[in-house]
Amino acid sequence: MWLGKGKIMKKTISKREQTRQMTILAMFIAIVAVLGLVPNGLGGTLGFIKIAPTIEATIIHIPVLIGAALLGRKFGIYLGLAFGVISNIAAFIYSSPLFIYPWVAILPRILFGLIIYDVTQFFIRVTKNKLIGTGISFFILTLIHSLMVLTMLFTSYSMVLGTGVWADDFVPYLTLLVFLNVPWASLIEMGMAAIIGGIIVVRLSMYLKTDKTVYTEDDFNEDSN
Repeated sequence: MWLGKGKIMKKTISKREQTRQMTILAMFIAIVAVLGLVPNGLGGTLGFIKIAPTIEATIIHIPVLIGAALLGRKFGIYLGLAFGVISNIAAFIYSSPLFIYPWVAILPRILFGLIIYDVTQFFIRVTKNKLIGTGISFFILTLIHSLMVLTMLFTSYSMVLGTGVWADDFVPYLTLLVFLNVPWASLIEMGMAAIIGGIIVVRLSMYLKTDKTVYTEDDFNEDSN
């Protein structure tokens, strides 16, 4: 009798857990959408912070890091895909020539989402400290993300040169991006991801764990005794 109830309870709680994961996923995608699409009044979106006249740092990748670290590899891919698609849409809305191509805006972000969970778990095991391990992994993952996107940007070089009005500004823009914006902005992005992301992951994981109870058949057998 208890065995049957145990199976039913386990199945019900499993469905509840799936529903909760999908809700959390939707929440993070919504945050990415707001950061990536809502204008900030400075010609960009809320996800970009102007550090200097020619230097902008992004925080859009931080919700992706946090969500993937908490939810796992599969959800990391979903978040990376959402990040890429939103970035691609924003490129058309805000006339950004570099991210109108899917292999620049979307492909690196999917790969980024794919590796987040495993890299984070690796550094947590190595450091034996969730906060430090998560901070180190987010620092490194942000650098990897920047390098992947920058690599794909160069593949669109000749295409952008043939797109008319954007072509005149592309070479100086790319030069500015590579030699000034990327080094400084990337350092700021890595630091913010490590500090903000690390703290949020630790706090959220503690909160989520309090409701993550899965009853097994053995639990019900012990209760029946």
